[in-house]
Amino acid sequence: EQMGADRMFMQIRIWLRAVERSTGVKPILYVNQMFVNNYLSKQPDLKRDYCVWIARYSEYKPDLRLTYWQLCPDGRVAGIQGDVDINVFNGYQSQFDEFIANETIQ
Repeated sequence: EQMGADRMFMQIRIWLRAVERSTGVKPILYVNQMFVNNYLSKQPDLKRDYCVWIARYSEYKPDLRLTYWQLCPDGRVAGIQGDVDINVFNGYQSQFDEFIANETIQ
C-alpha cells in the first residue's frame, strides 16, 4: 500500500507544480478528513506549502491549518434552489481580502 501512496503523491506533486507553472497560482488542496488521516499527515511538505480546504461535516478537528472548511453539503442560500455546500474561510474579513488579493492571477 505504501508504494501506491508514494506513487499517488509523486503524481500529485507533478500536478501541483504544473498547475502553478501554468497559472502562476498555487493550487489549494481540497481533501476530506479520511485523506488527511490516512495520507496527508505523512506529507509534511504539502501541509506546509499548500493551503488546505477540507470537507468535514462533523466536529472541526484536523491536525493542519485550514484555509477553508466545507462544513456541510446541504445548506441553503437565498436565490439558489436546492442544497449547496457551506464553506467558511479560516480568518477575519481583512485576512480573506488579503488572501484573495495574493492568490489571484496577476
